[in-house]
Amino acid sequence: MTAPQLAHPPARLFQGVRPFHLFAFLACWLGGVFDGLDSTVMAMAMPQALGELLGGAGPAVVGLVGGWISSAFLLGWMLGGLGFGYLGDRIGRVKAMVISVGLYSVFTGLAGFSPNWQVLLVCRFLTGIGVGGELVAITTYLSEVWPERSRAIAVGALITSYSTGVFLAGALHYRIHDWRLLFMVGALPALLAVLLRWGLREPERWQAQRGAPGRLLKHLLAPEHRKGLLVGAVAYTSLLVGYWGTLAWVPTWAQALPGSPAEVRSLVTLWNGVGSIVGCLLAGVLAQALGRRKGLMLGFAGAFGAAFWLFAGHGAFSPRVYAATAMLGLCLGLTQAGLSVYLPELFPTAIRGSAAGFCLNVGRLVTAIAVLGVGPLVALFGGFGPMALVFAGIFWVGLVAAWLGTETKGEALPA
Repeated sequence: MTAPQLAHPPARLFQGVRPFHLFAFLACWLGGVFDGLDSTVMAMAMPQALGELLGGAGPAVVGLVGGWISSAFLLGWMLGGLGFGYLGDRIGRVKAMVISVGLYSVFTGLAGFSPNWQVLLVCRFLTGIGVGGELVAITTYLSEVWPERSRAIAVGALITSYSTGVFLAGALHYRIHDWRLLFMVGALPALLAVLLRWGLREPERWQAQRGAPGRLLKHLLAPEHRKGLLVGAVAYTSLLVGYWGTLAWVPTWAQALPGSPAEVRSLVTLWNGVGSIVGCLLAGVLAQALGRRKGLMLGFAGAFGAAFWLFAGHGAFSPRVYAATAMLGLCLGLTQAGLSVYLPELFPTAIRGSAAGFCLNVGRLVTAIAVLGVGPLVALFGGFGPMALVFAGIFWVGLVAAWLGTETKGEALPA
C-alpha cells in the first residue's frame, strides 16, 4: 500500500510565485490595513466623541446615536461594495482600488473636524463607501493574480491586513487620546493610492473578459450562480451582524465594567487585533487542510462560544476579558478570511467582483438595519453585554449556510 499523496507538497506549494505577486500582495495588504484602521477608529473614539458632541448624554443615548452612525457606515459600506464590485468588473480592479482608497482616506480625515454628530454620521457614511469598495477589490484582485496552488494561503494571509488595522487603531489610541486627531491620522492612506496606481497591472483574467457590455446582470443572476449568491450572502450577513453587534461594542462595554482600568478600550482593541491576525493566518491553512466549508463552520461555532464566554462570564473586569476578546477576534478573523478565500472560488471572472460585492453587501444592508436595535436592546436589558449576547445568536445561521454551501477545495478558479 502506498502512502496518500498531498495535492500540493509543501515544497511546491508556492511554486510560480514571482516578485510581482509579492508586490501585489503588499499593495493589497496595505489597503486592507488602512481599511481596518479607518473602520475601527470610530469604536475607539465613540465614547469621547459622542460624549463631546452630545453634551455628556447617558449610555442609552450614546448607544442610540452610536447605532445610527454605525448603521450609516454599514450602509455606505454596502453601497461601496456593490458599486465598486460592479466598477471593478467594468473599468478594472486597479482603478476601483485607487478610487476607493482615496474616498475612505479623505472622509476619515474630515470626520475629525465634525462640529456635531450629524456631520460625523455623513463622514462615516462616505468612509464606508470607500472601505466597502476596497475590501471587495483587494480580495478579487489577489485571487485573480496569485498562482492557484497557494491561493487559499495567500488570500487568508491577506485578510490579516484588516485585523492588523484594528490592532493599529488600538495602538494609536493608546498614544493619541484626542478623538479628532485620531480621525485625522486616518487620512494618511491616501498615499497608498499612488503606490497602487504606479505598480499594479490589471489581471490577465480580467483583461480577457473585458468588453462584454450588457451581459453582467443577466450572467450574475443565472440559475447556476443563485446558490452561491444565497450561501455567500447569508454567511456574510451572519458574520457582519454578529461582528457589529458583539466585537464592535467591546471597548464601550469593557469601559463600563466595574474595576476596569483607564486604558481598557485600547487594550481590548489590541487583543482583538492580535486574535484576528492569528485567525486569518489559520484560515488559509484550515481551508487547505479541512476544506472551505468545515473551516467556516468551525469559525462560526467558535465565535458564538467566545462571545458567550466574554459577555456572560464577566460581570466585573478581569484580565480574562483580554483573553476572551482575543478568542472572539480569532474566530471572527478565521471566518472573515475563510469567506474571502471561498467566495471568489464560487464565481467566474466576468462577474466575480459583482458577485462578491453582492454577497458582502447584502450582509451590510441587513447589518445596517440590525444595528439600529443596539440602543433599544441596551435600554431593554440595561447594558451592552446582554445586547451583545442577543446578536451572537446569528452565528448559528452562518454555520448552517456554510454547511449547505458547495465545497471548492482543490478546484481551479473559474475562468
